[in-house]
Parts: sequence; C-alpha cells; structure tokens
Amino acid sequence: MSSYSCGSGQYSLFQGTSTLGCRSQTNFCGTFSKCLQVTDKFEPYDYGCCREDYLYSSASNIIVYILIIPIIGIGSLGALGGGVVKRPFLEAILNFNSGPSGNITACLMFGAQLVNQIIITFQKHPYHPQRPVVNYEVGMIYALAIPLSMQFGEELASYMPLLPVLTLQMMFFIVILPICLLYAKRQEVVEQEQDEDYTDSHISMTTAFKGSIQDEAQAALIYKQFLNESHQILPLIPILITFGSFAVNEAVILSRTTLYQISPYYQQNVNNPNPKLDPCNQWNLYMMILLFAVNIIITGLTLLYYRSKEQLKDSVRYKLKERYFTPTRRFFKIYGAGCATGFIAGFLGMAAGLTMFVTMVQFGLVAASAGATANFGYFIVCLQVFVSFMVSDSGMPIGDQFFFYGIGILGVLIFTNLGYYYISKYKIGHILFYIDFAIVVLNIAGNIAWGIEQEDRQGFFSIVSISNTCGG
Repeated sequence: MSSYSCGSGQYSLFQGTSTLGCRSQTNFCGTFSKCLQVTDKFEPYDYGCCREDYLYSSASNIIVYILIIPIIGIGSLGALGGGVVKRPFLEAILNFNSGPSGNITACLMFGAQLVNQIIITFQKHPYHPQRPVVNYEVGMIYALAIPLSMQFGEELASYMPLLPVLTLQMMFFIVILPICLLYAKRQEVVEQEQDEDYTDSHISMTTAFKGSIQDEAQAALIYKQFLNESHQILPLIPILITFGSFAVNEAVILSRTTLYQISPYYQQNVNNPNPKLDPCNQWNLYMMILLFAVNIIITGLTLLYYRSKEQLKDSVRYKLKERYFTPTRRFFKIYGAGCATGFIAGFLGMAAGLTMFVTMVQFGLVAASAGATANFGYFIVCLQVFVSFMVSDSGMPIGDQFFFYGIGILGVLIFTNLGYYYISKYKIGHILFYIDFAIVVLNIAGNIAWGIEQEDRQGFFSIVSISNTCGG
C-alpha cells in the first residue's frame, strides 16, 4: 500500500488515495482542506487533499471535540459508542474522510467502552440488588455471533457504492425510531409494575424436585450454588468463553487480506509480493471457511454445556423463567440477534449497540439490564474495530490516539457514570430509549448533510461508483 504524506505545516493530514486528482475540481477537498502536492515513497509526487491535522488548534476542532465528550458519555448509556459522532460531527462538520474519521472513532470507542465496562461491572440490577446488572449469559451468546457476522458485513460493504450504503443506513434509522418510542413506553409500564410489587423471591425448597435428584439436602445445596453464581460480579465461565471465542476468531480474521484490511501476519515485499496479500486470492475464502468452522465448534460446545446446566436448574426448579439455552430455538433466536448485530456493525458501520439494546429487551431483560448487557456485547465490536486499527498502517500519531482515548474516557467518567447513578436511583431505564432516539435523529441529519457534501464536491458518480472490486 502506498503511504502518501502532505508537506504543508497546517495541512498535514492526507485524506486518502481516493482524493488524488483534486486539481480538476475547485471545491473537491471541502472545508479545512487544500489540494496540495503529496509525496509517496515509491512515486516522486502527486496531488491530493490535505486537511488540517487531527489536533490543529482551530475553533471548529475545539468546539466539536468538546461537544463530543457529553455525546459519547450519554450515548454510552444506550450502548452507542464512537460511531454516533462519526457521520454528523467528524465527516459532515469537520470534513474528515472515512480513513481519518475511522481512526478517531476507533480510539473514542475503545477508550469509552473500556472504562464503561469497568463501571457497569460494579453496577447492580435495579430489581435484584444482589445481582450484577449485566446478564452475562445473554451477552455471551451475542458475543459468540458477532465476529463472524461482522466479517460478512464488512466484506459486503467493501464492494458496495456509497449511495446504497447510505440509503440502507437511513432505512434502518427510520425503522428504528418508532421502535425506540414504543419500547420506551412499554418499559416505563414494566418499571412501574416491578417497582410497586417486587421481591427477589425463590420457590420454596420444600417444593418437590423432579429428575434424578431425590435428596432435598443435595437439591438445596445445588440450588444455593446456582444462587451464588448469579450473584457473582464477574462470573468466570461466560467471561472466559466470551473473550476466548473473540481471541480465536480474531486470530483467524487477521490471517485474511481483504479489500479493507491487510493481514499483519505476512510482510509485503514490493519486489516479490506474497500471494496471500492479494485481497482476491482464494486464501481468504479458505480462511473464511475456517472462521465459520471455528464458530460452529465453539458455539456448539457452549450450547451443549449450558443446556446440561439448565437441565440441572430445572431439576431443582431454579428461576424457571431464566432460560436462554433451552429450548434450543430460544438460544438460536438470541444467537440470530447477535448475528444481526454483527452484520449491522460491519455493513452499516454503526448501530450495533442499538440493535442489541432493542433485541435484548424483546428477550425479557428490563431496560437497565439490557443497556448494560448491550454494552458488554458492544465491547466485543469495539475490540474488533480497535484490533484492526492497531494492526493497520493508520499513520495516526500516538499522542493523537491518546487524546481521543482521553475524550472517550472523560465522557464516560462524567456523563455515563452520572447517568447510571440516576437510572439506578429512580429506576428510569426506559429513558435510554429516548436517548437513543435523539442520537439516531442526529445521525439522520448527519447522513443527509454528508451525502449532499460528497455529491456537491465530488459529483454524483463518486457515490454510485464501485471503488473496490475483484472482477476482471
């Protein structure tokens, strides 16, 4: 890959190879940018769009970065991360191209969600004070499905023109808006009912037990073991499965060189290119098949383990309404929602957390628990984006990276932390749907503005042409 650089002191950020040839149009580069001569290690010079650097001290950069802090913090309550500011602020207002804005987003997402995970780990369920607010079993099922489906979504998006992707994003946003309002009303009713008459009661141990367990003392011991497990702040098995599965998946994913990433396992030699570095090489298909097989094995073993565990729970009549692996169709409904989440994250580049939040409520989690569990699943999306960012040749200075980590962390420490406090105190988890509604409206406006800017600067052909292809 060529690595162009801008020589100007003020306009030092090269906006991507797609902008080469900018001298043919007056407004091609947009605001905060200039069409300048750029250099490359293989070519003497060319012309491209150079923007003011990430941390250039302009009034626009300062104001927008300050605005991002509360938006990231508030959005993190509803499992919406750095993607919520990418289109309306970074691209539509500050005129960052997809590459630089993706770099900023990756840093914002990782910084915000890393601290968010620490905070929600110690949050308690609003109606089960002894239990964590995160439902780790549900979050684990989503996390099992995300890496593979996200890879499929990214693969498809890399071959599609900008206009269809923007159109599908808008359709998704328009459909999700009334759902947010509907679920907000429903959850408000649920919270009122729960608050009026709720006790974390359990079925009396004098109830007759079924199955192979005949001894009530033994049954009581098993029941108490399950109860203790449900009260653990960090349940070991689902967390190990979640992050172990991610690590195995990511190891296979990074072995692929596609139209949007280069594998870090193989060094590119300009004089003798490794054929595995070719995005159109059949090696990538083999790795996708391996990725699919790995997911089948991990998911199958997890399903078998938890099915046997839930059958034991049935035998001692432990929390009969909390079953996510039996019957099997219930597991696959949740797993299917995880697949939809990953695909939306990869294809649309946003709204993964929102998809999880809405579907988790549908599976019976109250809004506060659904929001926290969605954040747990969304952390896997952030990790996958962050790993891709770290192994890529982003060209983003380390100091700039830590600046955006800091913005994300600051937003969560101030606004997310405060939000969790009030949601827990007043049991108003339904407000998360209104927050997501407002942020979706913001992104709709950003999509429209950015699409108009792209068409105005680069012409209609730029948003309907396919830039990447393996065709002959």
